[in-house]
Amino acid sequence: MTVNLHNHSVFSDGTLSPIEVLKKALAARVSYFSLSDHDIISGWDELLGEIKSFKIRYITGVELSTIDHDNLHILGYGIDPQNAFFCAKIKDYRERRVRRIEKIFAKLREIGFNINLSELNINDKTTFGRPHISRLMKEKRFVKSAKEAFQKYLAYDMPAYVPPMGPSASEAIESIKKAEGLAFLAHPGSVEGFYDLKKLKDMGLDGIEAFYPTHTNNRIRMYLEQAKKLDLKVSAGTDFHGPGTEREEISGFAYDEKYFYWMREYFMGEL
Repeated sequence: MTVNLHNHSVFSDGTLSPIEVLKKALAARVSYFSLSDHDIISGWDELLGEIKSFKIRYITGVELSTIDHDNLHILGYGIDPQNAFFCAKIKDYRERRVRRIEKIFAKLREIGFNINLSELNINDKTTFGRPHISRLMKEKRFVKSAKEAFQKYLAYDMPAYVPPMGPSASEAIESIKKAEGLAFLAHPGSVEGFYDLKKLKDMGLDGIEAFYPTHTNNRIRMYLEQAKKLDLKVSAGTDFHGPGTEREEISGFAYDEKYFYWMREYFMGEL
């Protein structure tokens, strides 16, 4: 059995539909699954009607991007996709994203690029961010790859960089908790030194994504020790985004009862 609770679809910055992501997970023999798009849960409207007919255990998911750091994200699990409070919150977070994009486009135009917000076809059912801008820049042949767009223009301290405008980690955790969800720190290795796990726990954090593709064995052991010390749950995910994204691994991590016992209580579906 394998666990992969961190996957993205076209509703945020992935390249596959939610159903296509699910089918990829099934083909890779993932046993415990979640779709966790950025600041949106619309993908679950498609999935919930289909997923029950497959042999897989699942939990609703979302990934909230915070203002504290570009990579300080909070994963939310077990949220009701129809929860009015939470839906209002993430609508606000998506609107903040659009304001950030507008500022980025303004900087790109100052540099000399002919690029406009209208080219992204922004709508209220999809989350937009820098990955969409990087792909557009590639399509318009301003750069050779989306990666180059980030490295030269969109990343921190580059000419078109604009700081994140999302909620604080505290607000993100509170939003998840008020919607009866579980809050996990995503990919802690990418924000090493920028967070205090004890403070996040005091804010209501329930767990940490200890198992992640870029985490070394030493890092994983450290996160597992921290989780045990602070009585935090442990999750695992590959951050799958789909073909052409350089995040194409979906198979997940081996199920281990001593780390993933909590899933028995919260997950739906049968294996």
